[in-house]
This record gives sequence, structure tokens and C-alpha cells, in this order.
Amino acid sequence: MPTRLLTVKEAAAALAEHPDTTRARLRRGELRGVRKSNGPRARWHITEKALAAFIERNTR
Repeated sequence: MPTRLLTVKEAAAALAEHPDTTRARLRRGELRGVRKSNGPRARWHITEKALAAFIERNTR
């Protein structure tokens, strides 16, 4: 089954936080994601599995 990639906005909605907070988590390495370059600006993408692992680590 293919892994679904979430945008920062989708991940932020799942975490109930502002997208800027999610981007900061990605830059700090708290949340794993990949940066995909699409022209002059790169965009972050997060797998559903990485998001689930982050939520699991932070809800104990």
C-alpha cells in the first residue's frame, strides 16, 4: 500500500496547531518529514506513519 504524504497544513490540522508551529517542529527534527523542491520554494511533506509516531511519542 502506498504511503500518503501530508502537507504541512494537513499535519497541522491533525495536531490542532498552526502550520508555522508544525514547520518549526520539522526544522528542529521533532517531526520527521521530507522537503520537496518545487521551483524556488521547497515544501515539507510528512508521511502518515511519521505523524502517527510523533503523536504516539507525545501523548504518553
